[in-house]
Amino acid sequence: MGSCASPPDTGPAVTEPTGLLQQLVQRHRVCGAAVAVIRQRQLHSIETASGCEPALAVQPDRAFQAASLSKPVFAYAVLKLVAQGQLALDAPVLQYLPHGYRHAFDPLKPGVESTTDEVTDPRLRAVTVRMLLQHTAGLPNWASGPLCFEGMPGDRWAYSGEGYVLLQRAVEAVTGRALDEVMHEQVFAPLHMANSSYRWTPQVAERLLPGTKANGAMRVTVALLQPVSAFTLYTTAPDYGRFLAALLRDQALLAQISGSTVEADGRLNLRWGLGWGIEPSGDDVHLWQWGNNPGYRAFAIASVRSGDGLVMLTNSDGGLKLAEPLVRAVLPGEHRVFRSPLLAGGVLDALCELAGLCL
Repeated sequence: MGSCASPPDTGPAVTEPTGLLQQLVQRHRVCGAAVAVIRQRQLHSIETASGCEPALAVQPDRAFQAASLSKPVFAYAVLKLVAQGQLALDAPVLQYLPHGYRHAFDPLKPGVESTTDEVTDPRLRAVTVRMLLQHTAGLPNWASGPLCFEGMPGDRWAYSGEGYVLLQRAVEAVTGRALDEVMHEQVFAPLHMANSSYRWTPQVAERLLPGTKANGAMRVTVALLQPVSAFTLYTTAPDYGRFLAALLRDQALLAQISGSTVEADGRLNLRWGLGWGIEPSGDDVHLWQWGNNPGYRAFAIASVRSGDGLVMLTNSDGGLKLAEPLVRAVLPGEHRVFRSPLLAGGVLDALCELAGLCL
């Protein structure tokens, strides 16, 4: 894979992460990583590497848990349903759940085997589809028991996996289908993402790289049997690259995502749109999202102006250490997102390790 330069009017010269990925995985003891590079709104290249001894065979079709990179793909499906008239962004979510919302304490156990609570807080009536996509519904990231509001709907941004599960239930009610079926119909089949699934399947098991700790030690990888919009996507770098490239070619959808934003971090001028983090940068806008599941870290970013972007999937708790240097190789310049506490290690990694409270 050779180096590539942007046209003269698009800014500084750019390179490809050829060789850099192998250096990074060895330096940070990341056992398996795969990177998809998008250039001018097309999937340009795939690179894989292993920092294990002995090295893992990381083929492009090997699968990873994408963790919260699940959210933008689900948001894409939601916006497709909006375009089809099945959902409305500013409709109360309860419009699609006429019998109310029964919240499962564990979203991986939504049925009778799970402890649940009926959400009766009157603030639920004010929550809209747009708020759930933007993380402004006033809900916590995850509730360890009954679901309680932490703020007034629409008041402020607060990252919430619970909000995406609530929106998932509305989508399932409207379509009459389980999430994985909806995603196949709205996203995976049209975009030829043949190796992606929101639930564990035998095909996933054959392709999945096992998760590892930051020191390279193997983890016990939990099979995510139930589809959860916020974090259970299994995918490959080529599949997610195809998704990101397709999004970058959809100008109307890009305008919708980046044209409806709320402040997420005023200090860093980071905002949140419909399913994506938003990093304004001069006359450009970058979409971004990170993923953090036990044994897996992921990152995706793309320039709306140039149509260039990057998807990084790793099977290591230390995988996010690769993201910034890889992004700088593909999208030169400062990216304030890497100064966000959301991407910091320390406390967040400890919570993920000890309590399973990942993002």
